[in-house]
Amino acid sequence: SVNFRESPDGRNMMVTFDMTGVKKQDMHVSYRTTRLIVSWKVERTTEEQEGDSVVREREIRRYSHTIPLPEGTKFEEVRASRDSQRLTLTLPNSRCVR
Repeated sequence: SVNFRESPDGRNMMVTFDMTGVKKQDMHVSYRTTRLIVSWKVERTTEEQEGDSVVREREIRRYSHTIPLPEGTKFEEVRASRDSQRLTLTLPNSRCVR
């Protein structure tokens, strides 16, 4: 899930992604001049015993989310932080006058 909220002073927008179960190496944030692209993948492996055989199934799901940036936003104005369950991006609020 993705949650958008304004900072108390209204100057920044905080975008929080629920990344429960996603390894750090499986997520990526790309900066483009007009947008941020957040992508990640989730892998699941299951095993079942069927007689004398083991059936192993691997599922990989890929996700991507694009966030438009206010015109003139610089790379240095975008911040990212991660804890064990969430990725939080802080960027200038588009309603803020430059």
